[in-house]
Amino acid sequence: MVAVHGVADRLRAAAELIDDAVGAHLARLTFGGAGAGRAYAARGDALRAGLQRLAAELSQWSRASAAVAVALRASADRYADAELYAARRIA
Repeated sequence: MVAVHGVADRLRAAAELIDDAVGAHLARLTFGGAGAGRAYAARGDALRAGLQRLAAELSQWSRASAAVAVALRASADRYADAELYAARRIA
């Protein structure tokens, strides 16, 4: 159970790091067509759209990882409870 809790803790920590990076850095980027210049406006807009998509996907991954961490921890706890119950019944 300790190993599963460790994995859950690392997943949660990774999710927090990604979420913080998205909020503190990636979501603040405001580059776009106007900043790229007239000759590169389409590429600037494409870059902005790509960065927005990346931020959304990273946020989704962060939420999913946090949910997996919660599920892992809960499963390990239920398994430990079942193991204790079975040991008591045998004893």
